[in-house]
Amino acid sequence: MPETGPPPLTFADLALLVAEDEPFARKLTLATLQRIGIRKVTAVPDGTEALKAITAAREPFHLIVSDWNMPGINGLELLRLVREHHPQMPFLMLTGQADQELVLAARAARVNGYIVKPFSADQLKTKIAVTLGIRG
Repeated sequence: MPETGPPPLTFADLALLVAEDEPFARKLTLATLQRIGIRKVTAVPDGTEALKAITAAREPFHLIVSDWNMPGINGLELLRLVREHHPQMPFLMLTGQADQELVLAARAARVNGYIVKPFSADQLKTKIAVTLGIRG
């Protein structure tokens, strides 16, 4: 009998961490994630709180979605810190601008992908599915 691995992930299985300093954008992102079927979301206002949430989590997050521009620890710094301690953690960067220099810096830090604001539910769902290898 062939061995079977763990069942494939679905959107309902995912545990996400969202770091977004702007309250309205954070609320909109959370609503969009709920709309696409993701129920387990931890939302924080900055990179410092994101690091605390990662450390405090009982189970690792499946994905981090972080804004680029945040006070204190920004998205790029958060990405670099996450890579030091969790090198395989999938990480998507939210940005209002697709500046070439920023994209290259994030790519050098091994970001998994970008989502340019404003984004639709379909764009976010597709980006998450591709990043995590979710089918359907």
